[in-house]
Amino acid sequence: MSRYSPEEAALLSRYVSNLDRNVYAIWGLPEEVIAVVFARVSRSPASFRDNLLSLIRDRELALASPDGEGPPPEARFDLEKARRFHERVVIGYGHSSVAELAVAHVGIERISRLASARLELANPFLSFVEYSQRYQRPARGGYVVPPELEERPDLRGAFEQLQDETYRAYEELQAGLVDYLRGVIGPREGEGEKAWRSRLEKIAFEDARYALTLAVHTNLGLTGNGRALRDAIVRLLSDPYPECRRLAAAMREEVSAVLPVLLRHAEESPYQTQTRLAFEAELGDLGSWAPRGAEATRSSASGAAGPRAAVLLDWTGRDGTAPEAGPARDAAPAGDSIPPDEVRALRTLLEGALTTHSRLGGEALRRHVADLPADRLVRLARVLVDRLGPHDHPHDAFHRVAYEVEFCVSEACWHQLLRHSRKVDFAPAEPRPDDGWVVPPNVRAAGLEGVLARAVEASEALYRRLLADAPLAAPYVLTGAHRRRARARFDLWELYHLVNLRGGPEAQWEIREAILDLNEQVRRVHPHLAPTRRRA
Repeated sequence: MSRYSPEEAALLSRYVSNLDRNVYAIWGLPEEVIAVVFARVSRSPASFRDNLLSLIRDRELALASPDGEGPPPEARFDLEKARRFHERVVIGYGHSSVAELAVAHVGIERISRLASARLELANPFLSFVEYSQRYQRPARGGYVVPPELEERPDLRGAFEQLQDETYRAYEELQAGLVDYLRGVIGPREGEGEKAWRSRLEKIAFEDARYALTLAVHTNLGLTGNGRALRDAIVRLLSDPYPECRRLAAAMREEVSAVLPVLLRHAEESPYQTQTRLAFEAELGDLGSWAPRGAEATRSSASGAAGPRAAVLLDWTGRDGTAPEAGPARDAAPAGDSIPPDEVRALRTLLEGALTTHSRLGGEALRRHVADLPADRLVRLARVLVDRLGPHDHPHDAFHRVAYEVEFCVSEACWHQLLRHSRKVDFAPAEPRPDDGWVVPPNVRAAGLEGVLARAVEASEALYRRLLADAPLAAPYVLTGAHRRRARARFDLWELYHLVNLRGGPEAQWEIREAILDLNEQVRRVHPHLAPTRRRA
């Protein structure tokens, strides 16, 4: 029998999925109402349903449709009472977790690829889906003109001319790659001409996009809680790029329609802005925007002498040596030699696993793990991975084994790496041409390297001009082929995820090569811990 009166039950049923079970969904309420309902549980023994009923009785909620018919109606909220509540709890108590209970979904269109990467780095708790140049053809003329060029007609004209030139290179690469691929990739059994050509075009899109610049439009769908959105907006309001600051202001305005109270204090951070300027001033000639000589910005194409896409720099258990060059083993049987670095990493991992699964703790646990022979450490670690399926996550103890790597990959690859590595802590360099550019293998095999080279040369010529006259506009003219450096910290858990996600034949070729090469380097120092294969 329900403990609610018939009137109360009718009212609550509009907003909750059931009235008598311990698990129930909540719907039809503004996001900030849900945040208040949930937040009250930390100060009240009442259930969420009772808290919601209390809000209605206290007239803090005004029902949009009192007749109770039809789908659950939206409710209006007394925003002044909400403001007082949030300011008391979030600001007065420092209880920012309340802001994590309200969620907004945001569509963002026609921003540059440069800005989209900075948005995706703005907070690790935002979730994105982005327009993919691997599967779609960008529109001619679809690019952002950096605000710095709006009052510089001479530079703007040169900028727009470059966008036309790089798009022509994109179209030439696209057509040439499709012709080349027709000769090397035949139709599948039962595949018609239209489907076959569509498949070849998608492969060509993947490599032709290396000629497009960072100014080209992209679209994103974003979901985030109030706290993550607020922190991201603050970071972007403090960003050096005017486009990013405009984006942040637009996000604040639009998200405030959904979360009007929680974004009240999303403003530029003087600390972030002034610290960036002071630190780069202290760096002098090493700063990101320090002038460079013309020759210093001329780059060369990838090849045998090009920088390695991923270099392992540090790892749990390191004794000061670097991974040896040369091929690593595909697998390391338990009877093989176990490097000292890996013994230390195995102990770190198993201290976490035994904390979860054994009666041991503290110093007794540490001594027990320290006394285990190396082959026993390997056997225990293998128990944690032997049953992993393609959709399983590794054991939580894998978070305890950490790595640091420096990536040096094309801008095209960097955007994919960033988008699909949410548990990786990135420290990227600013876009610049210093590390050369990447030629996709199919472009080289098709004899089209010259087309891409002309686009890159035109890009770098304008980059040098803008670096002197409008430095914050210069990165917009770099191409998807130009390399970007980024330091990254991640753990063994994430490495299993990356190898499983990006180690298969369907992954984009450059990110697949970078992740598999990184895994081989890890295998040289942790041969029994590194993933041995992509999970089927």
